[in-house]
Amino acid sequence: MKIINMSIRPLITICSLALLTSACISSAQKKITPEANSHVRLMKNSDGSTTQFKRDLNNTTLEKSTFVEKKNGEKIIRTRTTYVRDKQGRLRSGIIEDGQRIKLYKLRYGYDSKTGRLIAENMFDARTIRRNDPKDPRKETPVRALRYSYDAQGQRSKPVVYVGVKGRTAEELQKWLKDNKFEKGTFPDVDPFAPKKGNFLRK
Repeated sequence: MKIINMSIRPLITICSLALLTSACISSAQKKITPEANSHVRLMKNSDGSTTQFKRDLNNTTLEKSTFVEKKNGEKIIRTRTTYVRDKQGRLRSGIIEDGQRIKLYKLRYGYDSKTGRLIAENMFDARTIRRNDPKDPRKETPVRALRYSYDAQGQRSKPVVYVGVKGRTAEELQKWLKDNKFEKGTFPDVDPFAPKKGNFLRK
C-alpha cells in the first residue's frame, strides 16, 4: 500500500458518481446469516467478533456495527458506521461512531462515471475541521484519502493512500484504522441489502 502525505502531493479530483458494479467475495468468515428480522444480517468474524448489518424500512441507510459479546450476553460495540444511499441505492456517504455514539469520522465515496467502479474514498475528522489545501483554504481536507485504479482485466490495484495529518496524529490514526479493521478502506466489503443490479462489494 503506497502512502503519500497530502501536504506534498495534492489530492486527485474525484470523478462523478455512478453505480458501482458487482463483485464476489469468497471467504468463510464473510458468511452472512439472516435474522428473524428481515432488516438485519449477522456476520461472524475470524477474531470472534460479530458484524451486524441493519437497514431502515426504505433501505435508504445501511448501519454496520461490530461488537464482541461477553459470557453474560452483554454486547460491547467497537464501532458503528452508518452509510447513506442515494435514490439509485448507491452508498454515497457515511459516519463512523464509537460504541458510545460519538462521531469520529465522516466518509465520502466517488465512482468512475463510465465504468461505475469505486475510485475514490475520503475520510474526514468529524471532531476537527481541517483545511490544509493551499489551492483552496476553504476546502475541508481529509485525514485519509484512497484512490483506486484498475488493470485491463478490471482487477482493482492496491490503493494509493494520501494522509492529511502528520507525526503522532498520523501514527494514532493508522493504529486506530488497523485496530478497527479500516486499514484497507471504509467501504463495506459486503452490502447484503444492496440492489441486485449494483451490489456494493469490494473487488
